[in-house]
Amino acid sequence: MVNHSQLESHHGVLMRIAGLGILIIGPAGIGKSSLALELIYQGHQLIADDVVEFSRQSNRITGHCPPMLEGLLHTRELGLISIPTVFGQDAWQQHQTLHAVISLQATFQSDITLTAEKTHTLLGLTFPLLTLSTDNPASLTHRIQGWLTMQTSQHQPENELKKRQHIIMSNIKRRETP
Repeated sequence: MVNHSQLESHHGVLMRIAGLGILIIGPAGIGKSSLALELIYQGHQLIADDVVEFSRQSNRITGHCPPMLEGLLHTRELGLISIPTVFGQDAWQQHQTLHAVISLQATFQSDITLTAEKTHTLLGLTFPLLTLSTDNPASLTHRIQGWLTMQTSQHQPENELKKRQHIIMSNIKRRETP
């Protein structure tokens, strides 16, 4: 039985991308549903569009679609699309465990720090957060898939950079020492 104090609804799109539950958030009209359509064309699955209902059980959050919207995706250009009808039953799933959050915004605010990881909290649990600019001409789906690969591969380029800096600084100090 689900504890009803651990239920929340959020505006966004929940997708299953490469086996991971990804919540896509951002302001209305930013392109969340259009991005979902592109991801569906690439073989990923829609869980919910527009309204995502989340429930928490222990240290796991699961998202699903309200019954009225199940299997439906709405884009401004194409209107309402029945995902199972157009793409087949495998293109839509009823629920998915949440793993990460992607925030779409029109412009990128450069606050780059090498060690700061961005997070998003939902129902008291913290998830990795990737913020993407829709103004960037690079493919959103490629940037998302690259980030997800980095998340699951224990990719730590900051540590590699620090090691390189240490080696260079050590070499400089040796040259400066008479």
